[in-house]
Amino acid sequence: MSITESEIAGFGVGALLLAASIAAPRIDAFIARAQRRSLRLCEECGGVQRLPCKKCRGRGQERVAFSSPWAKSEAAPACGACNGRGQIPCSSCSKL
Repeated sequence: MSITESEIAGFGVGALLLAASIAAPRIDAFIARAQRRSLRLCEECGGVQRLPCKKCRGRGQERVAFSSPWAKSEAAPACGACNGRGQIPCSSCSKL
């Protein structure tokens, strides 16, 4: 069984697309920081002074799953890191 040149090219293109999709969020973050820097805004928050909470991802609630042999349920208590607000002060520019 031999692999044709077209199949090799296809594997190469697939590998490049995979690498590009993995790197895309980092490239977007780099461009956003560069734009903020050129506008003399805070590089972390863009001058908003708030960032989404990393623990609850900006929802303000944590998902907690409970399970027992008889039942399964979920609760959504307020996030302890942001006190249910979904946002935290920017550590770079906030003076709160």
